[in-house]
Amino acid sequence: MQKIWNRLMGWFNDRVLRRVLRNSTYLILSNLISVFLTIFITRRLGVYKYGVLGLITSYVTNVNKLFSFRMNEVVVRYVGEAYVNQDHPGTGALIKFAALVEAVTSLFAFLFMAVTARFGARIFLNDPELAGLIMFYGISILGGLVMETANGILRVINKYRSIALVSLVQNVIVALIVFFATTNNLGLMGILSAYMIGKVILGIVPVILCLYWLPHRIGQKWWKAPLSLITDKKAILRFTVSTNISSTINLLARDGELLWVGALLSPLYAGYYKTAMTVINMVLTPINPLIDTSYPEMNRAIIQKKWSKIRRLLRKITALSAFWTGAAFLGLLFLGKPLLFHEVNILGFSIQIFREEFLPAYDIIMILMFGYGIANILFWNRTLLLTFSEADYATTVSFYTMLAKLFLTVVLVPRGPYYIEAILLSAYLAVSVLIMTARGLRNLREAEKADPAPQEKSA
Repeated sequence: MQKIWNRLMGWFNDRVLRRVLRNSTYLILSNLISVFLTIFITRRLGVYKYGVLGLITSYVTNVNKLFSFRMNEVVVRYVGEAYVNQDHPGTGALIKFAALVEAVTSLFAFLFMAVTARFGARIFLNDPELAGLIMFYGISILGGLVMETANGILRVINKYRSIALVSLVQNVIVALIVFFATTNNLGLMGILSAYMIGKVILGIVPVILCLYWLPHRIGQKWWKAPLSLITDKKAILRFTVSTNISSTINLLARDGELLWVGALLSPLYAGYYKTAMTVINMVLTPINPLIDTSYPEMNRAIIQKKWSKIRRLLRKITALSAFWTGAAFLGLLFLGKPLLFHEVNILGFSIQIFREEFLPAYDIIMILMFGYGIANILFWNRTLLLTFSEADYATTVSFYTMLAKLFLTVVLVPRGPYYIEAILLSAYLAVSVLIMTARGLRNLREAEKADPAPQEKSA
């Protein structure tokens, strides 16, 4: 028994893994608050209004993503490399470039949202009069003008605790506003106001933190570094455009799922799907932070050609995510329906998470668990490709699988059972993730053979 315990402790006694897990832990608590807040809101609004809320927030979020270049990934990839190499002027120039690109695209996103708000309300919500609520929530785009750049910088300088603290405080403030709104019967508008304020906090505070930390890390006058110091602008722009295309593909195939359901079915079914995604997010909550925290570690190890470190990290984070995802799937399979949708008595207390009117969401949950389960276990699939500068390959895979899913969505969803969209999404996730995982591991093997690390040459 002692030997098993020692081996287990030795398995966790890995500096890189410990740093990834520590940084991830900072984010999990905040995510849990968000999940429980979402459950509270479902009980207050009911299926239909919850679907309307989801469609409003999803429309604004996805319009923003349409113009987003996922600058956090660009920052981690390029700013991270300059920062690791202690090229402080280059780091400052790259940060300015990323912030400028994101600010311009955010302004375009806001203008596009404003022009199309009435169209979106008519198509997805079946009510043009709700355009005002879309416009109101759209203010959050301006609040997050350079949010992705700021969050990428905080990851590069290893300030995950700051990111988590901002998220935690934001979720607490949103929860307080939601409780106030429901207590005073402010309805959908009150809850939407809470969401909008929370988004603005997430957008502004990371920028303030970056402005505080950067002078300590790369010098007081980092912001004066000229853009002419960036020698590989074409490569950065190609990477940036590729991430935008990838984001747009995800929008059409995955992130815009609620909008497809709202347009092809109704806000009622959108409510079922949003409820299902709430449960799926519970499963993803412990794993999602690993995506953000493992990317800088993988990128740093590849820059330093420490291949064994990458392999060790991949094995361990995959084992952790597989254990958690498998346990969650079995729990949902055998206990999910009674625990989630029926009244349960525990120690004399009666608890019911979702009212029974949400029960059709259960079939969607179990179907989505297949695709999201694979994506959860192999969550590093796209990240590994990015560290090898193969964003184009990830985009190509996502593009062709997205085309197939879109075609089947338009043909089958209006005619099939309500859960057909969940089957299509699950298949899309499984196929695209498995293909990208195979490619990333092949790249790792080839890089290791072509350019072994110094310590491995002497071994």
